[in-house]
Amino acid sequence: MEINAKKTKTMRIGRDTKALTITVENAVLEQVSKHSYLGHMITEDDAILKEVQIRIEKTRQKFWENKELLQRNDGLNNNTKKRILACYIFSVFNYGCEAWTYSKTVQKKIQTFEMWCYRRLLKVP
Repeated sequence: MEINAKKTKTMRIGRDTKALTITVENAVLEQVSKHSYLGHMITEDDAILKEVQIRIEKTRQKFWENKELLQRNDGLNNNTKKRILACYIFSVFNYGCEAWTYSKTVQKKIQTFEMWCYRRLLKVP
């Protein structure tokens, strides 16, 4: 396997974002401050909260698009509705989440959104 020095860039993630000097084939690789991965913007300061909020809004739109299916009362039991929610709604939310760094604030946002979905699904005020 070979590295193409012209196409390769570096990024240092964390509190200490000093410049890196990495050379490949006698060429210094460019250091970037942000990178798009699976539709998410990864930044060097690891501020993922904005990306989580964007993903929550996209998922909320999908929830409202499927509102009739999720909230109807024609014999679908709650377990089936939860499985539909997990398959069609939460999969939108989880796309690209392996690139996230979870903090307590991010975890709280995710849990709050999950409870919002379940309350709408089960019609709990």
